Amino acid sequence: MIVKHDMNYLTVLNSAINHKLAPPLAVLRRQQFLIRVLGVGGENRMQGSKFEADSDNILRAITPVLDPNRHKGQAGKVAVIGGCREYTGAPYFAAISALKIGADLSHVFCTKDAAPVIKSYSPELIVHPVLEESYSVGDRDKDHISRRVVAEVDKWMERFDCLVVGPGLGRDPFLLV
Repeated sequence: MIVKHDMNYLTVLNSAINHKLAPPLAVLRRQQFLIRVLGVGGENRMQGSKFEADSDNILRAITPVLDPNRHKGQAGKVAVIGGCREYTGAPYFAAISALKIGADLSHVFCTKDAAPVIKSYSPELIVHPVLEESYSVGDRDKDHISRRVVAEVDKWMERFDCLVVGPGLGRDPFLLV
């Protein structure tokens, strides 16, 4: 498999059905960035070191080069809307993965209970504790609070290049609306 990066998208091209470099389902990890290569037959398992060298070259080709002329935010700003009291890992991994592969800023919009936990995972993340869970909202206040949360998140949206919705929201109907 050959991986080609073109500014806004990642294209994966199969070089041939009988690809000789990749062991089946090999996963290479570099700075938390994963490339899964689907290989063929078991006879290719012995070529691991050659595969690792080729994979390293592929990763170097698709990883953005640091440019000293850029300032914070010019290589991408990501927003993750997710994270509740029970699920703090999913929004963290979504946001930190964006930073690891080249984004400059990563914001997490989560519930108030999840915010200190997510912030404790990494000081690199910008955490906004604006979401509300149904246990903390009375039935009469749900409409008002829902509008307030949407307005708070909406005022940030024009600043982002990418929006990820859902990691760690759980099953609370108030969060999912």
